[in-house]
Amino acid sequence: MRRVLLFFGVVATTVLGFVPPAHAVGGAACVLGGTISFTEPFGSTGPGTWEINQGQIDCDGALNGFRIFGSGPYTGRGTYTTLLPAGGPCLQRVGTGMVDYTFQSGAMIFHKQEKQQFIVAGIGKLTTPSIRATLQLAPPYNGDCLTKPVTRATFAAEGAMVWTAPFFLDPSSVERPAS
Repeated sequence: MRRVLLFFGVVATTVLGFVPPAHAVGGAACVLGGTISFTEPFGSTGPGTWEINQGQIDCDGALNGFRIFGSGPYTGRGTYTTLLPAGGPCLQRVGTGMVDYTFQSGAMIFHKQEKQQFIVAGIGKLTTPSIRATLQLAPPYNGDCLTKPVTRATFAAEGAMVWTAPFFLDPSSVERPAS
């Protein structure tokens, strides 16, 4: 009996030694919305800029075992390029940049800054390291695509937020023991 227990102990130690620790700490269904502003590229060349000043994020889920509740601000800025197929609509854009958002769980308030990418061509997508969502630009627009470019639009996105690493730690800020 002792040999069997010893054998299982050695096997378990060997197997567990090679399995990386699980860092999944939460997930949520999220709805984002607000106004996005576009500044056309200078001289019709190069990238334009985008900015979200008055956006909101509302998530329902759990983080570290605590319920996420309420909504918080969602802002961002970056650059975009226009996708203009012959005869296509004018609101076809691909962008990258940084977003900044805040929400609350039963334990604390979380503030997150992440890289964001989006593509809009009818219905598009919005992605960050934590968020995967479908994205749509909707009226009211500032601009009509015929006489002047659209410089502001309402956006709506819904999707999932999943954390696969400790949410509250920046891996670059964690001190590592000297080798």
